[in-house]
Amino acid sequence: MTHRPPIRTPSLLSVLLLSIVLYVASNCAQVAQPPGGKKDTLAPKLIDSYPKMRARNVKPKQVELFFNEYITAENLPQKVIITPGSGITFDYKVKPTSVVLTFNEPLKDSTTYTISFTDAIKDATERNPATNMKLVFSTGNLLDSLSISGQVSDIVSGTTTPAGTLVGLYAPRDTLDAVKNKPIYYSKTDTSGRFQIENIRGGEYDVIAFTDQNNNFVFNAQSETVGFASKRIKLNQNISDVQVYLFNQNNTTPRISRNESRSDSYVVNLSKGIESYSVAFRNPADSMASMLLSANQIKFFRTVQTADTVGVRIAVRDSLGTETNLRHTISFRPKSKREKPEEFSFKPVPAPNEPVEPDFDWVLKFSKPVKNVDPKRIQISVDSLTKGDLTLAKSSTFNTTLTELTNQFATKARKFVRFKISKDAFTSVLGDTITTTTITYPIADPENFGLVRGQVITKEPHYILELIDEQKTVARRLRDTPTYTFRNLKPGRYRLRLIIDTNNNNKWDTGRYEFRIPAEPIIYLSDKLLIKQNFELDDIDITY
Repeated sequence: MTHRPPIRTPSLLSVLLLSIVLYVASNCAQVAQPPGGKKDTLAPKLIDSYPKMRARNVKPKQVELFFNEYITAENLPQKVIITPGSGITFDYKVKPTSVVLTFNEPLKDSTTYTISFTDAIKDATERNPATNMKLVFSTGNLLDSLSISGQVSDIVSGTTTPAGTLVGLYAPRDTLDAVKNKPIYYSKTDTSGRFQIENIRGGEYDVIAFTDQNNNFVFNAQSETVGFASKRIKLNQNISDVQVYLFNQNNTTPRISRNESRSDSYVVNLSKGIESYSVAFRNPADSMASMLLSANQIKFFRTVQTADTVGVRIAVRDSLGTETNLRHTISFRPKSKREKPEEFSFKPVPAPNEPVEPDFDWVLKFSKPVKNVDPKRIQISVDSLTKGDLTLAKSSTFNTTLTELTNQFATKARKFVRFKISKDAFTSVLGDTITTTTITYPIADPENFGLVRGQVITKEPHYILELIDEQKTVARRLRDTPTYTFRNLKPGRYRLRLIIDTNNNNKWDTGRYEFRIPAEPIIYLSDKLLIKQNFELDDIDITY
């Protein structure tokens, strides 16, 4: 007879514990992606809400949205947009399949509210965002239904703005006052610079956009770019294709931030770039040469034996046309054996060996102001023949600080133009001279280059046409020329842009938000131009 162990019946407690484990495992498995299963590519779907979508005569203290799957929520305070009004704060709670917002202040009466969640709601497994998720309801018996949409672009680059640029609708005032007031309705741009604001009450509005970097719903001119629709919007029907162009108008006052001292020169560094300046010395006997070293650097040269400290008043003018007087004391450092002299040099434009046309401008940009020029020490050869010196130029003109010399040449060269510059051709205000150098420019062979020509079609009297290369530098520039031809272009991709010179000052001017003055228009040709060797692009017209 075989002995068998007794059969034990599981206790009630064991069965209960096993059931709990299996239940928990089963529910947890619903959130995780099954191994080897098909990847979830679907975004969560809204299946219900409180209040109901487009409900009327409701004034909830909180709202809740219900979804068809497990969800997660990211950065709700930053991504949720509630209109009208702005800055409405709320507390929130994310549940497995729903999200709850509890308002920290009562909603207004007879108002249509739109709560947009942008891309804050995602499914819990693959993080697929539920785009364009929103809830619309009214605290009164009417639902506002008007909408406005359009495009926000950067006026200088001609590109779309980064996603998240704020676009707001404001009540009409004498001035655009986004510096103090928050928008009534607002939205934020998507990745293509598009915006849309819905469920708006009819009326007149100013449309203002700015890069709200600190998310406080007010414009900061010192750090944010801004733009506005050219005309006030009268909204009595849906409006689309509103164009807003952002511009930078840093209106901070230039200040002296630091300085750099040597025994023979002194550099003043400014807190922002300027366009021009003038100088008045406290003692006229201390007057000395100076130059704009860069947009925010003014360099002084000790051209006379002055005291160790020199009082000076610097009047600077920025790109907004604002003039500021800065008082400063220049203090030269005693000369030491370790201090090496700064070289007197120049940069030629075009660069050496750059192909040119027989008629061209030759520009020399100097590192110090020039005191003397000896044109006889600059020998010019055309092809194989020495033709003469710098006096062959049709004209030679210095800028006001004597740091840039522009020479216009009209030659019959077929092969090259060569400049042999002797050591004493140019003498700086400090008495030093340049080194001897030779610069050769081959004459451009049209077969190695491309050509583009066309027309400017506009009723504007003054404009600037520019061809921009891949390094974003201006390759060609014409003014008030209805028919243009750009020859001898290096192969590559270019952009064509038209600047409307409203005030006829031969440069682009940014806008002034506080005076409701828009930036001067910049129009880019929609397509880039591909320039090839021995190839012509004809009838490339640009219109404004």
